Amino acid sequence: MTRIAVDLLGEGLPAGALLEALPTALDADPQLVLILVAAGGEVQDELARQGISAGERVLLRPATQLVCAGPEAIRDVRGRRDSGVRVAARLVRDGQADAMVSVAPVESVVAAARFTCGLLPGSTTAGLATDIGLSGATAILCDAGAAPSATADELAQFALLGSAYAALRRSTRKPRVGLLTARAALVDPLRLAADELLRDLDLNYVGSWTPDRAALGTGHGDEVGDHGVGPAEVLVTDGYTGDIVLSAFRSALTGGRDQGVATGADAGPDPAWGTLGDPDVRGGTIVLGVDGVMVHAEHTRGGSVEAAGSGLLAALGVASMAVRGGLVSRSRTALETLVARRRARAGLAG
Repeated sequence: MTRIAVDLLGEGLPAGALLEALPTALDADPQLVLILVAAGGEVQDELARQGISAGERVLLRPATQLVCAGPEAIRDVRGRRDSGVRVAARLVRDGQADAMVSVAPVESVVAAARFTCGLLPGSTTAGLATDIGLSGATAILCDAGAAPSATADELAQFALLGSAYAALRRSTRKPRVGLLTARAALVDPLRLAADELLRDLDLNYVGSWTPDRAALGTGHGDEVGDHGVGPAEVLVTDGYTGDIVLSAFRSALTGGRDQGVATGADAGPDPAWGTLGDPDVRGGTIVLGVDGVMVHAEHTRGGSVEAAGSGLLAALGVASMAVRGGLVSRSRTALETLVARRRARAGLAG
């Protein structure tokens, strides 16, 4: 059985739309056990209305405190021990759940993952990974908004962790990794240093990629190499740039509905983003670099009921895949490569 702690409390938005998606999740995966973390009354009443009784596959855990979006998220997570995201993260840390899915603000999910479960050996920061792309040209973006700045070493961490995640998600042994960058005329010392480091690691590194070429699935720089030609399957950047890319991507989808863009059956974002009908809701954004499976499912004010449920279902799917595929173990192994490289650069044996 795969046990997933689901924080339905978050910042206090109504949970009804999320609860309506639970029967679909349970029917689709007979091995799934959901531990619902919520305030209590509303959840019990809604479960009863849907004919779901707390028992073997649906368990309830109380939480009473909310967390808010914004720069105070870390303070709130540290200070509010009974917040939904902290309770769910503790269940993972204590071995009572295999993964956490939370509708709390994404910065709160990252903070809870770091504060409660800690970073993996060799990791100095956490990163977010999510799918972006149009018309079949999809890639995993990492970091997608957790770390506002990054060093070359941290970009290498995101590359290794993103590659391990993509190998599992895409069933690919050596995913192609590209470094998201501006046009060649804009020289970036950070990315030059990261490029040098990435070439020295055990990665299928295809060089620098500009955002426009990434969306079209065509490379830049070392597009043709020993590993063949193809679009990057992992795009590495700092969280500040990654968040801008995501915002632009969602904005393009919103405008595209009125301009005839990405309207075909094969167009649009990966299903982990929720639904084209509500591109402001995304699910399945996973925290990488932490010692546990932690997934964010966005539940925004003004989002449609269908999109909220789809986002939660996508997040549950990502969490189940990560647990069953041993993502944490894969990530730990991937980071050992970087630790060995650090020691070699420092002149240390082994």
